[in-house]
Amino acid sequence: MMTYREMYELAVKNLAPKEHGPGFSSGFVSAVLEGANGKYYCGVNIDLYCGLGFCAERSAAAAMISDGEVVIRRVVCVGENGNLMTPCGSCREFISLLSPENRNTRFLVDLNGEKTVALSEFLPYPWNN
Repeated sequence: MMTYREMYELAVKNLAPKEHGPGFSSGFVSAVLEGANGKYYCGVNIDLYCGLGFCAERSAAAAMISDGEVVIRRVVCVGENGNLMTPCGSCREFISLLSPENRNTRFLVDLNGEKTVALSEFLPYPWNN
């Protein structure tokens, strides 16, 4: 099992900020998810200036879902400067809807103290209850 520091280092390693051309950039945010199956899934953001695209967490979740897993144990997400990031509202909702178990998903918010916050703390009142 990877430590949070190892997950963080993998997320930082996968950062690849790039402006691909007018209206398209990617790799400014990187996420690593640990699935309940013990596997790790990586993803980066994809931004299209028309408002389409998606966050690094959803990119990693797409790889995880393609592998047959929907339950996420832990998430580490970093911005291009290597600072930890918390999930946006869309990612909070997306992850919560993949499985009721994901309300227990832990997000790293402090690397040195390995402080984590559960998705249920970020999203205390789901709209579908």
